Amino acid sequence: MTEIFQICYLFIIFCLLIFCPINVYKPKFISNNPSVEINIAYNILLNFNVLLLLSILPISLSAYSKIFILFYFALFVYNYLLKISFVKHKFNELNEIIIFFIFFLIIAVHIASKLNLGWDAKWFWYIKSLFYYQNQTINELSNYTFNDFHPHLGSYFWAFFRSLSINEYEYTGRLFYAFLYLISILIITSNIFKQKINNLILFSLLITITYRYDYFSGLQEVLIFSLLLVVSKLMYDLYEFKDTKNILFILLGLNSILWIKSEGIAYALIIFVVINFYPKIKIKSKIIFSIIFFLLIILKILIYKHYQIKINDQPYYLNYILNLDLNLIIYKIKNIVIFLTYNSLKNIIFFITGILIIFNFNQLKKINYNFLIFICFIINIIFIFCAYLFRDMEIIYSLKTTMDRIVFSSSGLYLLYILKFFTDRKKSKFV
Repeated sequence: MTEIFQICYLFIIFCLLIFCPINVYKPKFISNNPSVEINIAYNILLNFNVLLLLSILPISLSAYSKIFILFYFALFVYNYLLKISFVKHKFNELNEIIIFFIFFLIIAVHIASKLNLGWDAKWFWYIKSLFYYQNQTINELSNYTFNDFHPHLGSYFWAFFRSLSINEYEYTGRLFYAFLYLISILIITSNIFKQKINNLILFSLLITITYRYDYFSGLQEVLIFSLLLVVSKLMYDLYEFKDTKNILFILLGLNSILWIKSEGIAYALIIFVVINFYPKIKIKSKIIFSIIFFLLIILKILIYKHYQIKINDQPYYLNYILNLDLNLIIYKIKNIVIFLTYNSLKNIIFFITGILIIFNFNQLKKINYNFLIFICFIINIIFIFCAYLFRDMEIIYSLKTTMDRIVFSSSGLYLLYILKFFTDRKKSKFV
């Protein structure tokens, strides 16, 4: 019973990060497309970057974590509980809240009952989280042997929310991964249909299809997947409503992705290229977007240099790439095709995206939403092939252990596209 209470308590803590600092019921606060889910997306990305900033400061977690949450609680009281309109909003959305909480409770109990960690989590992510949990900082983390392999932000979340739990069990930090996963799917499904009940059915169906415990065993791909879902929503709104303010929050999303996994740079570059293809976005806005994007990459490099962390210690070497022989290239490509096909068939989102692109290829004659997704998908495939082709590691082992996770995280870019395609297929921008 104590653990159920703890799960409910953490659910409230997590909710503070989606309701603050922006009041989600102020429809004209920022966006040209006023909606609660857009403002929730803004809050997620803002808070990710606030926590990122805290994670790179030489300040121990215990010095500020509880103060941070108390501040957000006070902000929540000010923004909502002191305003009668909030009660009205919550009453109208009671069904959504109940269903969302039920799914969170089920997944949280499942995580709490299994507890086994993924291989990468045991070797990399959990150890990193222990550094922060034990009140060490990025300065001490820089001395960790395996720190060079991947960034730290996901592990920091693990430690941050664990430190706020009642019993401080290890799994409590991972519950945030489940919450983010659920809220990201809710964001993209909340306005697919006019009837709320249909949106809730769709939400429930997608959870049933995409949920696997392995994704919540301390692995970081679910964070990438969830962030790509959120960013894809902003990208769609940017295309649909030409709201250039969304560019700022897309940049915050890309910055977050850069600090979760080393391959985050690939997803960030994919989105960067696609945004620069957007029609009716002023050249000036694209230039500013590009400058800020590369400044964020440079900033990460400088921070790594300051703390004497290698930017990437993955097995990619120029000498190896230049000396690849034709037989090895053919062998690698053959196996990449096999494993990519197999894992695409297992991942319904990635599979359907490929099918839609193939059957609508003749419609890619102008720069519309279909065309932008096509560019995104092609670059994504190129990235996957290059990642394995130029990797100095036994190809079969590498493919067996990572391909399914890469396909899963990548699929976050395309779920909204699939939903929009089938619900709005009669509209000219999708045909």
